[in-house]
Parts: sequence; structure tokens; C-alpha cells
Amino acid sequence: MSWLEQWRQAATGWIYPPQCAGCDVPLSSQRQIEVPFLCHDCEEKLVPIPQGYCPVCGQSYDAPVGMSLRCGNCGDRELAFDFAVSAYRSSGEARAMMHAYKYGKQLHLSRLMGKLMQSIWGDTRLHEIDSWLVVPVPLHPKRQRGRGFNQSQEIAREFIRHAPPEIDLKLAPVLKRSRHTVRQAQLDRRERLKNLKGAFQLRKKLSKELVNEHGILIIDDVMTTGTTVSECAEILRSAGDAVSSEWSRIVGLSVLRG
Repeated sequence: MSWLEQWRQAATGWIYPPQCAGCDVPLSSQRQIEVPFLCHDCEEKLVPIPQGYCPVCGQSYDAPVGMSLRCGNCGDRELAFDFAVSAYRSSGEARAMMHAYKYGKQLHLSRLMGKLMQSIWGDTRLHEIDSWLVVPVPLHPKRQRGRGFNQSQEIAREFIRHAPPEIDLKLAPVLKRSRHTVRQAQLDRRERLKNLKGAFQLRKKLSKELVNEHGILIIDDVMTTGTTVSECAEILRSAGDAVSSEWSRIVGLSVLRG
């Protein structure tokens, strides 16, 4: 973050003191710069994804394990992405804030979500490539009109802003939702695995952006079974076979893991 942006945030915070998204306590200008819209006490209540998680779908294990093993969520499935990483568990304060963000039209919390995602850079596999396309999971136009914004795309914008300086990230909203579906959160596991079949397509006018990119990061807000990201990755891989050489990586990233 540049000094000019820090000064702007500090000045705005002095005039209109921001509040914590978790408990509504007023935040100092310095705290707002460090972690926007989240106080220290509420940050302490968030549950990070531990170091030991499934090397494919990113699901955290119920108990610590001493080796990298595919978990019960993905061990019997073919996923179109190479691996997935999430920042925090979807529980307690984290789940409540995400719900308020998505369904309460609190667009300003995009800054917080993008900031929370920065912990995923602790996975060293993400540093093996220094140039990535950042592809947000699209919403169906009907749902986006009702919500007012696509949370995955807004999170992706903020995620890019805070990226490590040695990593080149380029926002590429190259997917569209072609079929309106029931929300994944309303379905059980079996229904989730079927609900999104054929729900995504590539935006033809943007397909040239896919050429000669080294890797793709698919951004979602909450990942549970990984079905959404896998369906998006499948469309991107199909397009890649047609317009470009095979990509080295397609990775799913999310703020929260269900």
C-alpha cells in the first residue's frame, strides 16, 4: 500500500471512524490500515486453516497428520484443478462476517476479505510460478443484480492489491454463469456435486487473455466440496486445449473453507 493511500485511509478514518465488522467497536486509523474493519479481539477469534491440510482440495484434517494424504472429501473424485488453498475456517465470527458481506450489501468488507486471503501465500507451491491470471467465480446476472455485486470478483480485486511484489497477478473475469442454480449452501454434499454441471461458460470475447499465461488462480469466497472451483477449472482447461499450450497450474483459492 502506498503512503498516499495510507494517508487517505487514515484521514477518512479520522472523519468517519470505521467499525469492526464482528462487534461494531470503533477502530483506530492505524488498525484500519493494518486490517480494515476488524478489531484485534475479533481477529483472534478467526480459525486459520492449519499447516496440515489436504494437498489437493485444501480441506483441513480433523486431527493432525504427519504426511500429505488426500482427504475423504476428494479422495474418490476427479477434480479439474491442481490444488486448492483457503485462509480460514468458515465458522463463528468468520462465517457471520461473510454472511453480512454477501447478503447485507456490505461491499466495503471486500477490503477485509482480500486482506484475510493473504495468508494463503504461506503455501510455497504458489511461489513456484510468478505470473498468474486471477479468475473470479462468476455469479448469474439475476443473482448479481439482487446482491449488487459479485463478491468473488471484488475479493479478487483486493487480493491482487495486496499481493507480494514479486508475484504478477492479472484480473481476468473470463467466465460467465450460463445457468441459474440453487445456492450451493442450501444443498447437501451429494446435491452440490451435481448442481453446477454445465453452469459455466467461457466469455468468447475474452478468450485471447488466456494465451501464454503461466497459471490460473480461481477465486471463490467460500469453498466446501470444491465443486464450484472444479467446474470452473474444467471450462478453463477445455479452452486452454483450444487456444494455448497446456497450463502448468490451475489453483483454487478462497477466503473461507466450509
